[in-house]
Amino acid sequence: MKRITFFLLLIVGLVPCSLAQTQPKQSEVIERRVSSLESKIAALQREVGDVPTIALFLTGAFCALWAQNTRRSGWLWFFLGLFFSIFAVLFLLAKNSGDIDRRKIN
Repeated sequence: MKRITFFLLLIVGLVPCSLAQTQPKQSEVIERRVSSLESKIAALQREVGDVPTIALFLTGAFCALWAQNTRRSGWLWFFLGLFFSIFAVLFLLAKNSGDIDRRKIN
């Protein structure tokens, strides 16, 4: 009976120790994965660089050029294209289509 009690106490005593040892390993794995993801994000940011800024500037320039060709305010459309990018371009395409239709009627 003493042996069974001893083994039960030994098993009960070892289980919490083994659980305590696995938790730091899991947190270390998570920390490594997080640091790996952070380094990947930093690498992507270095690759992309100023591409979004250049794209916005070119959108504004396109809108300004279109506005000048249709006797509209170039500066206004430059800033509209800069701040609203794709929406301004879509609006310009719709407006240009309306202008072409009006020319056909006249």
